[in-house]
Order: sequence, then C-alpha cells, then structure tokens
Amino acid sequence: MSIHHNVLLLGLLTIACVGCSQSPTAFAADTPATVAHLVPLPQSMQPQQGELHLSGAVKLDVDAAAPNARRALEEALSGLGVATDDSAKTQISLQLVDDASLGEEGYRLVVGDDIRLSASSDVGLLYAVQSLRQLLPAQLQPEYRLPRVEINDVPAYGWRGLSLDVARSFLSVDYLEKTIDRMAFFKLNRLHLHLTDDQGWRIEIKAYPKLTEIGGASAVEGGRSGFYTQDELKHLVAYAQARGITIVPEVDLPGHTQAALASYNELACDDVTNLAPYSGLEVGFSVLCLEKPDVVYPFVRTVLEEVLAIFPSQEIHVGGDEIKHPLYADFVSRAAAMVDEMGRTAIFWEEASVGDTKPNVLFQFWNDGYDIAAAVEEGHPLVLSPCSYFYIDHGNYAGQPQTYDWCRKEGVPLARLYSFDPSPFKTAVGIEAALWTELVHTDAAADNRLWPRLAAAAEVAWSPGGKRSYEGFVQRMGALRPHLDAMGVQYHPEPDLGWDEAGRED
Repeated sequence: MSIHHNVLLLGLLTIACVGCSQSPTAFAADTPATVAHLVPLPQSMQPQQGELHLSGAVKLDVDAAAPNARRALEEALSGLGVATDDSAKTQISLQLVDDASLGEEGYRLVVGDDIRLSASSDVGLLYAVQSLRQLLPAQLQPEYRLPRVEINDVPAYGWRGLSLDVARSFLSVDYLEKTIDRMAFFKLNRLHLHLTDDQGWRIEIKAYPKLTEIGGASAVEGGRSGFYTQDELKHLVAYAQARGITIVPEVDLPGHTQAALASYNELACDDVTNLAPYSGLEVGFSVLCLEKPDVVYPFVRTVLEEVLAIFPSQEIHVGGDEIKHPLYADFVSRAAAMVDEMGRTAIFWEEASVGDTKPNVLFQFWNDGYDIAAAVEEGHPLVLSPCSYFYIDHGNYAGQPQTYDWCRKEGVPLARLYSFDPSPFKTAVGIEAALWTELVHTDAAADNRLWPRLAAAAEVAWSPGGKRSYEGFVQRMGALRPHLDAMGVQYHPEPDLGWDEAGRED
C-alpha cells in the first residue's frame, strides 16, 4: 500500500476534516504547567519546590522482576557518567506495585530527596525510566539537576506504532535496532514491519528458498535490496521485547506479490506473462492466482506458519490492500481463519473488511475516505493510520524533494500530524504512523522522514487529547533536540521547533 493514485481524489475532498475538528491551536494548553520537557505529555505532572542534585554515584534498588527496566536505567546512568554505589547519598528505586490504576503500561515517577519509579510491570518501569532520561540532560555534565516532581502516567491507547516498509527499499538490522531504541525513548510499543511487496521479499521462508534468492535480490529503482534471515528476525524480536516493543510482521497477500510470483511462477495464473522481478513505483497489478487454490493456499499456510514461528506477536498482518478480484473476500476469510487456527489474530488493511471474519480481526485504517462504519459496527478494532495525517513518506513540508503528495498535496507537516483527533473512532486500539520507502533509499532519508514527526505520533497515541496542545508539544519537543543528537538521529530540522541545520549537535 503506498501510491494509491486514484482512490482518494473524491475521498480527500469529502472527508478532509476527519480528525481536524481540533486544530493544533484549538487544544487546551498543557496541564498542569509544564515543569519538565517530556514527550509524550504525562497524564498528570505535579511540580514540587526545589531541585534534586545528582553527581558521582547513586544507589540502586531494583525489583528483581524488572530486568529490562534495570538494563535501561543502568545504560542511561552509565552514558552520563553516573556510577552505582550502595553507599551513595541518593537512591533510585524501581519497584513493582499492585496498583490497578496503572494498568499494564502506566507508571509513577517521584523526584524528591530520592527518585522513586513504580509500576505494575517491567514495561511500565521501562516507560518510567524513559521519562527519567528525558528529565536528565543528554550530555555528560559535572552535576545533574532534576526538578522535583510527581508524575502519574497511563497511555490513552495500547497500540502506539510505526509501520516501516522494508520491502521497497531494504533497511539493515543495525538501522532497525537504532529505530527501536528511538521508539522506546518516546514510549512507542509496536514496530510493524512491511516485509514483502512487489519490489522485494525480505523474510527468509525455508520451505520456499527462492523467495529470498530471487525476491530478496530486487528493490525499487535506486533502493537497497536484501533480506533478513530467520535468526536475524528472532534477534530483532528479542531486542525489541527488551525495550517494550512488539514487532508485528506483515506479509502482504494476496496482492503486492510480484516478488513472490517472480520467485515461484506457479503462484501466478497461467495467462500471466509478467513474471520478472520488479523495480517500479506503480502498485495494484500483481496477485496470487486465487483460481488455483490447491497451489496458493498451501503456500499461504506454510508462509504464515514460518512467520508465526519467528514472531510471538498476537497480531499477524496479512496485508490485503488494493485488490480488485472476485475471490478477494474469500481469500480474506480463509487467511483470517488460518491465522485464528494458529492461535493468533489477523490484521488487514481496511479494504479486507469486505471479508467474513470474526469481530476480533483488526483493520488498519489508511484511506481517509473509506467508509469503515460497518466494520466498526461489527466491533472490529481499528489501528488508525489515515494517510493525510500519518503517511510520513509525504513531505515534512509542501514540495519537499523525494517525497510523495498523492494523499495530501501539502505534505504532512508536524502540526498536521499532531492535530489528528482519534476520538471519533470508537473501536480504535491505537495509532500507527507509516513510512513507505519507494523514495527513501538511505538511512539518513528514513531519519529525516521519521523524526520529529514520529514523536508527535507517540504523543497523540499516549496523551489525553484535552490535556495536550501543539504549542506545549513544540516547547517540550524542541528542548529534546540534544537527546536526538546524542542518539545520532539525522532528523528534519523542523522550523516550528526552532531547529535549523546550524543547531544540530553532531
């Protein structure tokens, strides 16, 4: 799903205001008064008088059942030259508590004479550590001063994600690790990897080795080819889990399959003559031969079985977009049933709502103009990615080179993304920004498209709409620039944040 040239022209005119009932300036001001530069904005933040001074060493008291939070804290302290010493004057405690109000991901952070972080889970403590990191400077200093504050925080949505296309142009394991670290800093918790498409097949399937031998060798023109071994993907899964992030794999079926057809010609109908690898930009022309169920469905089942053996995520994305075929709805129903039989839950792009599926099947809403009301009425959960707000392959500004504008001619500036209001979507489970890589051929280009817009998406998904404002976000995010510099992010120098190229700390 990326260059949907024709489907949105009418839809964008008729529903251009989905979610725009609140403009960036219409949100209530950040409340309470911001005393700390935190993104996402916490649910509540009560400033206290004075500061806590840290230098040299701290004493750690960490619950044994919070290994990931401990690792994150120790890495943060080590990076700032703060040692751990049981005789140190100041203590940092990470404690698991039985507090239903915090849920699975909420946390409490109190900076007083000591620093106390509490949550009901390791992942909640991880988020508390990320907030502590943002309270601290990004660079080594002789002494650290933290505002005394009490923060109570719970996310608005449980799905806060990034959909990252590695099929058109490949991204290395090293780059994905860096992206996971940066996502964790902003409390994002889903990395949706778009692993297959017309231009490339990026996941090793041992039963079908030519998928990567042939399909992994192609890419969009100017992009990078390659694939991930199953061991590499298992490593990435563990790396992400340790940082509170679930990787959701997508194998796009039954369309967007030219790389698969080029690898195994029998998956195409007998009258199809285009069986070569593909490097173009157009989409919506390839499809598995659904008239050959004895060939296609064993392939689909085997691929899904190997995918599920790699990825423990409850949700498995089966794509399903941009297909016009009389057997399309039947495919959706059969594929969803397969995933259900395997003990997981299917997620499809919104068009698949025409299939006969259980109400727990998720749909990812990308086309602002698509009428999703019937699926909502049936109770289907939605992941919100309307393209005119969250497709960040579109420009940071109107006319940015090497970006798309098919969904929104003005691009998707930071203020536009931040203005999205998810509240009208009653079955929404969360929000996902999407980066498609037809025009993103380098790590630097990916960074430029992702940041700082992905941080804004994190805040829209985490923070209550009535408590945040674009003006407050601009102030808080602008102050976090040194942290992005410390992480080596090659971000877009966003004017709204007061950033420019000269101010980058390389």
